[in-house]
Amino acid sequence: MRNHDPLIDRLTESVKPVQRVWPTPWRVAGWIAAALPCGALSSWAFHTRLTDWSQPGAAVALSALLLAFVIAGSSVAAAFTLSIAGRKPVSLYRLWLLAGLWLTLNLFNLSSSVPPASAGRLGEGIHCYLFMLSASLPMMLLSVIALQRTRSLHPAKSLALAGCGSAFSSSMLLSLCHDTHLHLIDFSMHLAAGITIIAITVVAGRRWVQLAQA
Repeated sequence: MRNHDPLIDRLTESVKPVQRVWPTPWRVAGWIAAALPCGALSSWAFHTRLTDWSQPGAAVALSALLLAFVIAGSSVAAAFTLSIAGRKPVSLYRLWLLAGLWLTLNLFNLSSSVPPASAGRLGEGIHCYLFMLSASLPMMLLSVIALQRTRSLHPAKSLALAGCGSAFSSSMLLSLCHDTHLHLIDFSMHLAAGITIIAITVVAGRRWVQLAQA
């Protein structure tokens, strides 16, 4: 074909304008506004009581809850930023520091408040595990839908960060209906649930988030 102008004209007529993506803070705020209520509703079957903040260790537990909220928002913001080509990736150093501080707070509450006779509660740990998984299901879905809007040059990393946001968000919801002190096996199941959530997000969402191969 020597004359490319007709082909170019036909292609340009069929091209639709690209919708501008919201700024990252607005996207994060929208995700939180939708994810937390959906997570609370989806985990309602496992919701048995509200947290008694007069229990020992309440100050540490509340600090961990607020820190989990900050980590969740920061992780989702990092995932959204990384998914946009040309954007400078968010440094994960502060995120690791916050996660380390959150773990330290929980371990401190674990070592300072748990009576020896109550150190192992496998049934309660499984209940918490199922709570976090059920709460995170709509959060993972919303994360994949949001990331599908921009796709990503690094789908596994973007999805892992989004999964981290879902894991900490579900952990925060769990803190609202959990004892303020922690048990060793119980907290281990919390961590296991978080790892499971991240793994499911990466495996299940990779197909929709990665860029199409040429």
